Amino acid sequence: MNTFAFLLLPIIGNFFLTYICFYFMSKVERNIYKSKKSYILIYLIFTFIITFISFLGNGLLNLLSLVIGIIIVGHFSYNNSKSYKLRYFIFVVCLFICDVLATLLINLIISTFDVYITQMAYYQIILVISIRLMEFIYVKLSIVFMNRYKISRLKLIQLISFIMVPFFSIFYIFTLLNYVQIYSGEEDIILFIFNVLSIFAVNIYVTHIFDNIAKNNILENEINLYMQQSKLQYKYYDNLERKYQESRKLAHDIRNHLNTIEELYKCNDTENAKRYTDDIHSMLNELNQKYYSSNRVLNIILNDKFEQMKNINIKLEYGIRDIDIDFIREIDITTIFANLLDNAIEATTNIKDEGYIKLDIDKFNDFLVINISNSMIEKPIHKGKKLKSTKENHQGFGITNIKKSLERYDGTILIDYSKDEFKVNIVIPI
Repeated sequence: MNTFAFLLLPIIGNFFLTYICFYFMSKVERNIYKSKKSYILIYLIFTFIITFISFLGNGLLNLLSLVIGIIIVGHFSYNNSKSYKLRYFIFVVCLFICDVLATLLINLIISTFDVYITQMAYYQIILVISIRLMEFIYVKLSIVFMNRYKISRLKLIQLISFIMVPFFSIFYIFTLLNYVQIYSGEEDIILFIFNVLSIFAVNIYVTHIFDNIAKNNILENEINLYMQQSKLQYKYYDNLERKYQESRKLAHDIRNHLNTIEELYKCNDTENAKRYTDDIHSMLNELNQKYYSSNRVLNIILNDKFEQMKNINIKLEYGIRDIDIDFIREIDITTIFANLLDNAIEATTNIKDEGYIKLDIDKFNDFLVINISNSMIEKPIHKGKKLKSTKENHQGFGITNIKKSLERYDGTILIDYSKDEFKVNIVIPI
């Protein structure tokens, strides 16, 4: 038991510790990708160094080696941006604080509930396992926090379920220790060691399940956004087809229209001839596809939403400067502008005669500035810190999705409203 507690378990614990550190670095933002064989080799070398230093018994040296090691490995193998050096440093320091808190918690539990431990080896086992599992929880929560814009739709029950597994593992180890202290035969010790290794394996397996759930939530949201974009594009090209057919009809009848206008002028019926000509111009204008922007996706969105406003008699004022926004992904352009305009249309639809929407897209210094304001008759509904959609059975992820898209470009959104007007200001560095 002493061999397992003071030799094998620390080695297993160090392998687990370095695994969760590498796991953390791989799951947050990264700009360096190597082959799997390279990462395995780096992991083994790093683990060997950390294990060797840990057996020297110097806590400060352990912390320094882990801090320096993670920063070096992270900088050259995962993300070489300067900001991530600081993030890796903060991550390891907080990991050390987590170790201290876990040690205090275990000692508090032992003293509070009068847990009797017969040998130092048993105390070492419960302490090492508890610390590693608490580190496991800390690392996962750190990843959730740093990637919050990606997995914000992760359900609370899913997060709680994940956290319960390590806590249950600690409770299970306590129970096994009580059993082993009473029945400490060779077979019982082997079974205990097997259970400890199984607990580590189960927690790692649960991590992968948790990752798959998070990925599914991300993909579900992405699919919904792509479907929204596809519908807009379908409506746009369907509208083009309709206008093309109408233009063919007009071209077919143009000779008759010209003859009619010519006859009206011959009869000196100037007023009707002018009115007829204006009608022809109006028909031709209807067939023109407007280009509000050089960006294809933005132009599709604006054509569709402006057409909706026209059909329900919403007064539209817009000023759109032709700015290069190709640095924004098409799916994010759809998310930002389609949701902004949908929200404005929704709020303005029920206002008779006085409903308006104002849209301005401009450049100020090195920033893309988007301002949209609309009239409203009902104040927005708040659900916690979020705005809730007034549509029946509608989840209201519009503003949330806009914020997530903006975070990718370090953009900001400011929302303000008065009694009868709602305003949104968006600023994105170019």
